[in-house]
Amino acid sequence: MGDSGTCGGSRVFSHSTERGCRRVSNLFLSLILLAAMAPGARAEEFAFATQAARLVLRSDGLAVTLTATQNSRPLLRPEATPFAAVKKGGRLFPVSAIERRGDLLHLTFGTSGVQADLSITAHSDYLLLELAEINGDGIEELRLVQLGVALANAGSQLAVRWDDDFAVCLMGLSPRVDAKVAGNLSTVSLYPEFGMKGERVAIITAPTPRFLNTVQTVERDFHIPSPTLGGQWAKMSADARQSYLFTDLTEANADETIRYAKLGGFRYILVYSNTWSTSLGSYPTNTMNFPGGEGSLKAVIDKCHAAGLKVGMHMLTSFVGKNDPLVRPIPDPRLLKDAEAMLSADASEKATELAAGPSLEGFPVEGAFYGGNKAGRDIVIDDEIIQYRGVGAGAFRECVRGFAGTRPAAHKAGAKIQHLAERYGSYLADLRTPLGDVIADRVAGLINRCGFDMIYFDGGEVNSANGPYWYWAGPQQLKIWERSKRDLLVHGSGSTHWTWHIFSRGTCDDFSAVAVKEYLDYHKIADSWRSYHNNFLPAELGWWGFLDATPDHPATVPDEVEYYAARMLALDSAVSLETNLNALKSNGRTEEMLKLLGQYEQFRLSGATPKEVREQLTRGEWHRTADGRFHPVRYDVRRVTASESIAVRNEFDEQPLKFRLEVLPALSPAGDAANIPLIRTSTPFEIKPPEAGAAMPGALAQRVEFTGAQPDQASVFMVGPAVASGAISGKPLNLVANRALAVRLEVEGQAPGETPVLNVQLEAGGKTYRDYYIDLGFNGSKTLILPEPGTNRTLAEFRPAGANYAFKAAMYHFNYAGVVALNLRWMCYPKARQVRCRISQVEAIAERDVHVTTTAITIGAMSIAIPREMKTGDYAEYWADGAIRIFDRNGVPLGSVPAPRAPQLAKGDNRIAVTAETPGANWKLTVITLGRSRDDER
Repeated sequence: MGDSGTCGGSRVFSHSTERGCRRVSNLFLSLILLAAMAPGARAEEFAFATQAARLVLRSDGLAVTLTATQNSRPLLRPEATPFAAVKKGGRLFPVSAIERRGDLLHLTFGTSGVQADLSITAHSDYLLLELAEINGDGIEELRLVQLGVALANAGSQLAVRWDDDFAVCLMGLSPRVDAKVAGNLSTVSLYPEFGMKGERVAIITAPTPRFLNTVQTVERDFHIPSPTLGGQWAKMSADARQSYLFTDLTEANADETIRYAKLGGFRYILVYSNTWSTSLGSYPTNTMNFPGGEGSLKAVIDKCHAAGLKVGMHMLTSFVGKNDPLVRPIPDPRLLKDAEAMLSADASEKATELAAGPSLEGFPVEGAFYGGNKAGRDIVIDDEIIQYRGVGAGAFRECVRGFAGTRPAAHKAGAKIQHLAERYGSYLADLRTPLGDVIADRVAGLINRCGFDMIYFDGGEVNSANGPYWYWAGPQQLKIWERSKRDLLVHGSGSTHWTWHIFSRGTCDDFSAVAVKEYLDYHKIADSWRSYHNNFLPAELGWWGFLDATPDHPATVPDEVEYYAARMLALDSAVSLETNLNALKSNGRTEEMLKLLGQYEQFRLSGATPKEVREQLTRGEWHRTADGRFHPVRYDVRRVTASESIAVRNEFDEQPLKFRLEVLPALSPAGDAANIPLIRTSTPFEIKPPEAGAAMPGALAQRVEFTGAQPDQASVFMVGPAVASGAISGKPLNLVANRALAVRLEVEGQAPGETPVLNVQLEAGGKTYRDYYIDLGFNGSKTLILPEPGTNRTLAEFRPAGANYAFKAAMYHFNYAGVVALNLRWMCYPKARQVRCRISQVEAIAERDVHVTTTAITIGAMSIAIPREMKTGDYAEYWADGAIRIFDRNGVPLGSVPAPRAPQLAKGDNRIAVTAETPGANWKLTVITLGRSRDDER
């Protein structure tokens, strides 16, 4: 990075940049220094005015007022806040006195012994603050600015608070300034580690409609990165509104991928890092996918450009793969290390136990996790990487020598042992060394030579392994951007206050494999999109998974596509579809769904949707009919057997039955020999209530390991297939054909009111989960069948506390073939309620494939028939349009049958039965009802 106020890279900005560096003393908005006017006043006041607002500080150190010029509206909270503070010895000392010394304000921080001189200069659109001098020892942090801004919306990344009328932002003018919103305070902090003297911040005060224009002014005035796309400021460019297809584009599949992209209305194709390269760090071109190397990669990008599409590079910031030339055969010394020890004795090249000291406390042990990611157990000695399996008694144990393609070697006592920092299975570059520049040169060179138009900086958040997140999450991205010579649509994860300037937009997190509609509303929009919106950063709603069917999740279906499309339109936000060519080709409804998405995208980009319609589309579910009208729609999903009828409520007018009917596997009864016991005990054991103060939801009450004996379980639990021996199986369980659960339990003390909810949770390797919820709204003994996870309730009702488990880990892929544990968790437990729950059995129920024939759906005296065989996973779909279409589990069409008439759904309650010639059949019935469009209601 260059000096304060510069972007420090190769980009040159030709705009006028001198305006922000000169004072505007000839304007009525110039700096005003006022003495208190009232006789006998004890405190002097210092006032500073911009065109839009006036800040008043008092000589006792308080920020007294910040008021909007136009209407004198107060912008600060009623309680006055010390304008600055210093941290020393872990204690925060607020500024206790401010006095004028020439052109500077002199700040004293109580008894800390710290004093500072501050320059405040008024410009038309902002106040410029600069730390001119600071004196005192032991300083840990200087809070250069503290303001208790009272505006409703908070954007922590940009350090902005705002509402519809006004915005107040503390904008750091170099990457060494830590600006944020924390609680009720907007703050700017400086740290000795990164330098303090000479650092500057702009206090931007502007009407909200003009705020982004003012930000651009500050960027120009102080040479802050301010990228453009097609001549427009990137955040306001047409490209920032464009959607993209995130997939495995190769030379061989380029034509097919281009066709799919254009069908879906995508303007960009983003290519996975492991598709275009073979390893992270050096990023060699993947010649399996691009046989001519970099030339082939450029040719494919050129082909996309010729088709009117742009191409993006997905990469993993400072990651270095274990298969990368920077690791093997000789590890680069500039890899990041986070713990250190020494060999206590000579070690041969074959030794599997290494004596070391003086302390091994900082070295992760087996099973340790960093934020849900398993910590690495790789160490480097001289030029050899060694993976250890255990740590104890001053030694690394069960060592694998010559790990990651390095060579085993003998090492002398006293040799340095360093732990390699690891995240997501990769090493990291030490960003204090030139290795970050090496990676930046490689990536930017590819961008410049091959013609990439976009970059996605993935995994940027783990750069915080180098130090404080606010600073270290960003340097690698900045280095790459500064070296690129092309207009780039920039986004990614792990952005900071400084990288906000280079990001064109935000991306709303990874996809969910299950409960995709709830995940969009309760997480992507409510959490991610809202956060970007509050930080004045455009956002797209990706990544959204386009999936084929597997044991842990179903294939993507059209109503999920339309759900996303309606929210895209409502929020005027692009979307990213994460998939691969195989999934696109495997799902038989891909073209139908992409065409639907493309129509919505065209409609969104046209800007033709009235504001009141877009407002409607932010809530509920909607279906756009062929005439272009939006109708409220409900997809009422129910499980039904041939032995029962179910009640379905139609909230809209009377209408023909519309449905999707899926054949489910037959389930063995509880206790069947084909079932797999997970818990079985002759004496029911009590599930302890959550302890006082336990984090909820998701407090762990009991854990049953399937991969190793637990001392307190040997006499109680018989787990896995080897139940006769009473021993734990010792290996993960394969529950691919046993995904339903039967739970035998007893409940006492339940009374009317809030119902306790128990989560019988399966856990697979890598800390991934599937949640099965039981509402304990009864007393007595019951055997309950849980045919499938209840993930659709997770975010709406039971978002787990982060201290318990990550909700995304229960919504992503899940390996039913590798289940390692069963967890019993409390998702809801009423306070002051003495509910007792005992459990005696949990078993995974065996599933059997079935074939059903001549299925009929009946309402009252009228039926609609499906006169053909369907097997497990097949489904029939009918929209009262003359034909029932039949699909397999992946949406591949199997045929259709005519159905000119359908039973009528009355308004209100209806009883529906499903029958078939095959006994014991089970179905998932989705009843589809449409309401009136806005136009119909007029």
